[in-house]
Amino acid sequence: MELKKLVKGLFVGIIFFSCLVSGGNVLAQEMPSMMDLISESGFTVNEADKPKGAVLIDANTGQYLWGENPDTPHNPASIMKLMVVYLVYQAIEEGRITLDTTVEANERYVAISQIYQLSNNKIQLGVSYPVRELLKMAVVPSSNVATVMLADLVEPNAVEFLNKVNQTAQELGMTNTKIVNITGAEIGAFHGLYASEGVDTSTLEVDASNTTTARDLATFTYFLLSKYPDVLTITNSPKVTSMPGTPFEETFDTYNYSLPGLEYSYEGVDGLKTGSSPSGGFNIDMTAKKGELRLIAIVLGVGDWSDQTGEYKRHPFANAMLNYGFNHYEYKNILETGEHEIDDKIIMTDKPLYDIVKKDEPYTLSLADGNVLVDNGLEKISATIPVVKVSYKEKEEEHPVKKALKNTPVESIASNIPTTQSEWLQTVKRFWKELAIGFCSLIFLLFLIIWYIRKRNQRKRMKARVKRQSRR
Repeated sequence: MELKKLVKGLFVGIIFFSCLVSGGNVLAQEMPSMMDLISESGFTVNEADKPKGAVLIDANTGQYLWGENPDTPHNPASIMKLMVVYLVYQAIEEGRITLDTTVEANERYVAISQIYQLSNNKIQLGVSYPVRELLKMAVVPSSNVATVMLADLVEPNAVEFLNKVNQTAQELGMTNTKIVNITGAEIGAFHGLYASEGVDTSTLEVDASNTTTARDLATFTYFLLSKYPDVLTITNSPKVTSMPGTPFEETFDTYNYSLPGLEYSYEGVDGLKTGSSPSGGFNIDMTAKKGELRLIAIVLGVGDWSDQTGEYKRHPFANAMLNYGFNHYEYKNILETGEHEIDDKIIMTDKPLYDIVKKDEPYTLSLADGNVLVDNGLEKISATIPVVKVSYKEKEEEHPVKKALKNTPVESIASNIPTTQSEWLQTVKRFWKELAIGFCSLIFLLFLIIWYIRKRNQRKRMKARVKRQSRR
């Protein structure tokens, strides 16, 4: 009986410990709310102004670090102009245009620049504007006419260009995005000038707004920065001057007040784009870099259009997200080039493995399909983003005699001492694995002992009953 009580106690302890560990894991994985981030950063905001959707990712790997309503559809307003910027850089990469390619201002462009309801800059009839200057105008003052001029250069047919934008969005993994105009302003606001004369616009949705999600915008921005990081040379300054040294020179102030030196200055911020509209509220697609870690913060739907101070209110939320990322994560060299022991295999890598991990929390390495992977508990923001990995070759085991001659007892001991964090983690992992196997074996042995004792006692009782019956 005492033995049975002991075994029962062991099982109760195992179950309790398992629940404790699994419960701890759930708590560890639970993300803080946006207001928790605000509190952690010491900012003061009105909770009613908080974003309708927000996402924070690592720009190096595209891994999801934090989010709140990441898949809620929303109108991003002028942030959509970055899709045009992406396709312009793509055309440059393909050799179809250059930064010095010019677009001559015609009467249609001049007329668009004079529409009061649209954000714009001055365009002079007959002046040739280089692509590099139009990019500044489209991104910083959010010029609608400059965006249209760039789009027409890449594809003169506005309907075909819109199709290309949507196709690109799907290819990048923006699965919940629908783009009905290229600038963020409804087509109806262009007074019939959205497309060149002669283009059939009957399929266009004149009064509709673009829709996307914080997740989709984060995915897009990952690819924009990965492929065309030069865009940050446009967005990293509080002021930008276009057409410098010409009679058409203009200087524009940024709307990204988190840039260093401005009202909501945040160290490391160098881009990208804001957007606001009556249906979209106030939005920002922001990035910052400290050391080797670059973050992307997407904030959609802050405040209300009726309160124009919303263009300032979006920044504490974005800054709080950046604080969370920089305070809790680091991008580091996980595995040096060379020889390592992982999953009981000796492997060789010919380049280092970098990845993002949570500070002061363990991570492990695993092998799959000829690659070393980091098990850090994080997921990619989209399936279109490549997995962080480094290829390896398994090292052939040396001849036993040669190995015995090579390693003296002291050298043998020294060679088995882990030298890197990953090797220590693998050693600990193996230790707990062996401990678990031993523990399970012990439990099984106890079961056998109990079974044997019960069977023996049953046989004794049976013999005793037989004897009593025979005496009768």
